[in-house]
Amino acid sequence: MKRTISIPYGDTEKCLEVDDGRLLFSIEPPLPPRPSLREEQAVIRQAISNPVGTPRLDELVQPQHRVTILVDDFTRPTPAYKVLPVVLETLTGIGVADENVRIVIARGMHRRLSRADMEQKVGKEVLARFEVKNHENDADLTHLGESKMGTPVYINRTVTEADVRIAIGSVCAHPIAGFGGGAKIIVPGAAGRETIHVNHSRCDHPNVTIGKIDGNPIREDMNDIAQIAQLDFLVNTILNPHKEIIRAVAGDVVAAHREGVKLYIDIYGSEARQPADVVVVGASPRDATFGHASFALYAGASTARAGGLLILVAPCTEGTGTKEGRERFCELVKMAPGELMTLIRSGEVSASGGAFDYVCSKVMSRNAVVLVSDNYSEPAARDLGVGYAASVQEAVDGALAEMGADAQLGVLPVGGLTVPQMATEGGG
Repeated sequence: MKRTISIPYGDTEKCLEVDDGRLLFSIEPPLPPRPSLREEQAVIRQAISNPVGTPRLDELVQPQHRVTILVDDFTRPTPAYKVLPVVLETLTGIGVADENVRIVIARGMHRRLSRADMEQKVGKEVLARFEVKNHENDADLTHLGESKMGTPVYINRTVTEADVRIAIGSVCAHPIAGFGGGAKIIVPGAAGRETIHVNHSRCDHPNVTIGKIDGNPIREDMNDIAQIAQLDFLVNTILNPHKEIIRAVAGDVVAAHREGVKLYIDIYGSEARQPADVVVVGASPRDATFGHASFALYAGASTARAGGLLILVAPCTEGTGTKEGRERFCELVKMAPGELMTLIRSGEVSASGGAFDYVCSKVMSRNAVVLVSDNYSEPAARDLGVGYAASVQEAVDGALAEMGADAQLGVLPVGGLTVPQMATEGGG
């Protein structure tokens, strides 16, 4: 009997037909009904009114305060344009003047957002009404000493000079910080190059992995630095694959984030009872670039057998990048992981991107990868060191035919969000 599986893909979806007898698992999260905008903003208001570990905003902020609001950038799906009106409405109610509110795009080492990008991120009305600017990772920084782990702390001056600092982001699965959201808005979001490099250089620690925050030195260092930077109030959303807000937390940068992680795992945590030969991984919703779409590979690798195939489904709407950049990525991920770490520690390879090349090299040394993307050609995919298929069906049919009649398929339709684990014997 045939089964049809839908895989979110940008604003649309890709479909796959598979025989039930070949399907080992399809891990689909228990999502609530899609919310209306009014329901999404009600979720935000509820979170802001009931913060975890801090007073409410109307108790933290005074009318004369200078307030800096950090929002994440285009590589993150956070719908800041839905969250900001609720936060700004609260500040206006307190009596904070518009000219005392600044919004900083916490882009870390990513490209600067254009005016059009900013409008898409924060909304047209907010952009017209408030000062919105990109974080600069090599200028206008304040040195705040060192973290407990010895990371030099350089933070955006607009952040450090504010009386109150608010951050807007999303909890999601993350290959080196365990989960996105929380203190990541500060490191790497609003930090200097040196801070990001030293923090991310710990990427070879055994606790640096998707879904792990306790004992993860990258996450713990981020938490420490966010507290040094005195981030006062966090708003983190949890999104469905359509980038709609289904849950939210607010309050302390560490305590609220931990609460968000619990809510996230309730939805996106899952178990596969045995590894599959071929795993289809949907990259949604972090699928603007191949680099960020590749985050989903770490979820896929944990449910695939060693030597199996990962089929990555991602629109890569930012395009293919340069041929030089693709070939450099291929060169790095084909290195032995230990060799790449040596280059990262020496500074020859920047840890801000090299950390992800390192974890990607571990995946690609274990599993072959085929990319399905309308914005890539086969030659461009080959530049990255991965295979290419024009459709999910073509990729799956070809792989199963090549591997033989006993080969089994797994599907992670929203691999970019999923935190899968192999079930332990006797586990539920």
